[in-house]
Amino acid sequence: MKIYKVDYKLENGTQMYAKVDTDDKIRLHATDEYPPFQAWLRANKDSLPDDIQAKIDAGELTIADAD
Repeated sequence: MKIYKVDYKLENGTQMYAKVDTDDKIRLHATDEYPPFQAWLRANKDSLPDDIQAKIDAGELTIADAD
């Protein structure tokens, strides 16, 4: 299963998230606006990794409604 995790912040403060593939390698970094990341958040909203859930709980990350 592919997951995302909280990664680094850009100089402008934008939070980046890393997609971790099934082989535990990171091949993609994305912002919270990246459509596949938002789709993953919606699909996994009841069982998100702790670091992602902490961002949501702190109001720093929002799960957008599907278009």
